[in-house]
Amino acid sequence: MTFRIADTAVTARFGFFAAIAVLLCLDGGAHVLPAMLACAVHEGGHLLAARLCGMRIEAVCFGALGIHMTGDARSLSHLRYAAVSLAGPLTNLLFFLLLMPLSKAFSTVQLLLFLFHVLPAVPLDGGMALHALLCSVTQPRRAAWISTAISSVLAFLIGTLGFFVLLRTRYNFTFLLVAVYILFYLIFRQREAP
Repeated sequence: MTFRIADTAVTARFGFFAAIAVLLCLDGGAHVLPAMLACAVHEGGHLLAARLCGMRIEAVCFGALGIHMTGDARSLSHLRYAAVSLAGPLTNLLFFLLLMPLSKAFSTVQLLLFLFHVLPAVPLDGGMALHALLCSVTQPRRAAWISTAISSVLAFLIGTLGFFVLLRTRYNFTFLLVAVYILFYLIFRQREAP
């Protein structure tokens, strides 16, 4: 399903709706609405920062693995690109601090989204900001190598932690999923590299 809002194409893929359906089945919907609102706040932070930095957002795509925005990022300096990348997580942190006394569920999801996306691992916002900042001080190829190395080490550490958490709890595999997500992205990116 695709439609336009002003000059931005908005696409919602089948996987997005399937992911929502799975989440509704898993927890009965208790956390789905707060999570969707937190995602809207997060993406709103990116959109606002992009507009303030002069970047035109061409498309927003809602998929099974998240929401991706595309635009003319080449018009941004490395510092501005890092600011746009970090705007989403920082908006979540701001909403966590503002809403903490009002809604425990909504503020907790805001904090978790901040903590997840601020990790310095590509493809997360913290990793994208790190890569942009590295590009400002070194060659893009070297910046990509450094950000990939940091992401790989972080995925290994999170995976190790996840293994121990899984052994201890016998059911919590959240950290393992984060590690697998980062590793799959890195492998996919390596296959796309020339």
